[in-house]
Amino acid sequence: MKMLLDEGELKGVSVCDAGCGTGLLAIPLAKAGAEVYASDISSSMVAEATNKAKEELQGKEGLQMPKFEVSDLESLNGKYDTVVCLDVLIHYPQNKADGMIAHLASLAENRVILSFAPKTFYYDLLKRIGELFPGPSKATRAYLHSEADIERALQKVGWKIRKRGLTTTQFYFSRIVEAVRA
Repeated sequence: MKMLLDEGELKGVSVCDAGCGTGLLAIPLAKAGAEVYASDISSSMVAEATNKAKEELQGKEGLQMPKFEVSDLESLNGKYDTVVCLDVLIHYPQNKADGMIAHLASLAENRVILSFAPKTFYYDLLKRIGELFPGPSKATRAYLHSEADIERALQKVGWKIRKRGLTTTQFYFSRIVEAVRA
């Protein structure tokens, strides 16, 4: 939210939350006055996000409910002031991530905000250790991306990174970048 609010008020700004999960970003965006289109490939996540949004936003004057939809990233269309895609690129190998970044950038008028699991020694080691323990429910198929590869993919479609940051929790961190047209 801080990166989104750095440019000023969000009232009336259209935002596409690509891969919205349970609405952890979409709902605060709507509370800030943004016009939010949010999608996720998981119907249960979209159902939970819709219910949370109704609980938190319904009846609040001047606020619009986010428009939630079950959709994969490849099917997204429209034009938005800002496109945000947080922690979804982990599901794409770099050659597919390049295409996805190009697609997301084609939907954005002013900026794209992306987060990704950085290709670091620490994450690479954890991934390799995880691969030693077979099991169907593990996330060892997570793809790590170097910041240089993300930047190159953005530059290829005419965008440049304006801001860089880091998001952290107790057990996870990801890189976040904001890109604007070059």
